[in-house]
Amino acid sequence: MIDEEALAPPRGARVPFRASSLLCCLLACATVLMACGRTDAPTTPPSTNGAAATTPTDAGSSKPDVDRAMAHLKALAADIGVRSSTSDGERNAAAYVKTQLEAAGYIATLESFEVDTPIRRTGGIELPDGSITIGTPFGGSLEGEATATVVFGEFGRAPELATVPSRGAVVLVNRGEVLFAEKAHAAQATGAAALVIANNQPGPLNGDLNTTGIIIPVLGVSQEGGQVLRALAGRTVTARSASTRLRGRSQNVFARPSAAPCTAYMGAHYDSVTLGPGAEDNASGVSLLLELARARRTDGVCVVAFGSEEVGLVGSQAFVRTHAVKGAQFMLNFDMVAKLTRPSFIGDKTLADRASAIALTHGLEIPYTASVGTNASSDHASFTGAGVPALMFYAGDDPFIHSGRDSFDNARRDDLARFLDIAAEVLAALTTR
Repeated sequence: MIDEEALAPPRGARVPFRASSLLCCLLACATVLMACGRTDAPTTPPSTNGAAATTPTDAGSSKPDVDRAMAHLKALAADIGVRSSTSDGERNAAAYVKTQLEAAGYIATLESFEVDTPIRRTGGIELPDGSITIGTPFGGSLEGEATATVVFGEFGRAPELATVPSRGAVVLVNRGEVLFAEKAHAAQATGAAALVIANNQPGPLNGDLNTTGIIIPVLGVSQEGGQVLRALAGRTVTARSASTRLRGRSQNVFARPSAAPCTAYMGAHYDSVTLGPGAEDNASGVSLLLELARARRTDGVCVVAFGSEEVGLVGSQAFVRTHAVKGAQFMLNFDMVAKLTRPSFIGDKTLADRASAIALTHGLEIPYTASVGTNASSDHASFTGAGVPALMFYAGDDPFIHSGRDSFDNARRDDLARFLDIAAEVLAALTTR
C-alpha cells in the first residue's frame, strides 16, 4: 500500500517447491525468465473489454490452498526480497508472477511503462541564524524557495489572511478548521510567498495538498516548530521545497484466462519499498492473487499484478490509461492481507456490504471504510477513478510495513488463509450467473 507521507518524506498455479521433475522444469523456466533482461519498449496492450459486458464464466475451480500462497509469499519476500520500483528485484518478481500465471493456464504478458515521479521531498524552513532547518514540504507544493518575513494567519481562512500583511510573506497558520488545500489557495490568493502549516498536536506534520494549481511552497512543521516560528514573527526565514525524482521503467503483469474480453478484474501490487522485502505489503496480496487465480480461473475475470504502486499507483494508473476498463463489473484489489489487526473492506460500498456478509460466515467482522486513510491509497483507487466499482481487501495497518521488519516472518499463515477463503467466496458470489 502506498503511504503518501512516506513519499513526502514524503494504498495460475504456483508450482510447489517439492513437486515432481516436470514441475521443477517450470521453476527452472521461471529462473531463466527472472535472469533475463527487460525490454524497455512499451507493450501494445490487447483489447480488454468488449462492447457489451458479459457475465464471467467458470473455466475451472478447485479449493484455494493457503500453503501454495505462502510458498509464493516466501518466493517474493524471502527469495527475491526487495522489489522497489524500476529495480532488478521488481523485474524478477514480475517474471516470477508471469510464469506462475502461465502455469495456471493464463495468457500472460508484461506491459512496460515509464516511471517519472517524485519519491522524496526535501527542504524546510531555515531560521534566521541559519543554524537549523525545520519542517517538511507538502505533497503538491511548488518546488522552489522564498525568503521573507514571518506573519501569523490563525487557521489560514481567507478572512483571517486578509487582516495580516501576507503579501510577499512566509505565512504561518495552524492546522485545523479548514482543509490544507483551502489554506494553500487562500494564502496564494493574498500573495503569500510561502505557506507554513503548524501541527495542532505533538509530532511532525507530513501531508499532501490533494489539489492542483498551487504555485507557492507549502510546508508542514511540528507543533513545537510552529511555536518557534510564531516567536519569530517579523523576522526573515527561508522556506524551501524540493524533491528527488525516480526515473526508469517498470511493468505490469496482465493475464487473461482465455481470449474472451475482460469483464472484471482482480489485482495486487507486487513491488515493495526500498527499505524492506515487503512481505505483508504486499507479497501477501499478490500471493493471494496468484492462488485465487489458479484455483478459480474464470473466463472474463482478468488478473493484473501492478508494478510501482509504492511510488504513487504508477502501474495501475498506466493500466487504466491503456485498457478500456470502463464498463467492467468489478475490480478486487488485495493489499496487506496476511496480518489481521483492524481489517476493513475499502472502496465501493455495495461490494463491501456483500463481502462483509460473507466474512461474517467465516467468523470475521470486516466493516466498510470509504478510504484507507489520510495520505494513503492503493490500486483500486485507479479503477474507481476510471468508473469501475472497486473493492480493496485490507487486514489493517501494521507498524512493520515500509521497513526491514516486514519480512517473511511478519506474515501469518492463518490470517492469509482466512482472507483467501473469503476472497474465493466473494469472487464466486460476484461471478455466479
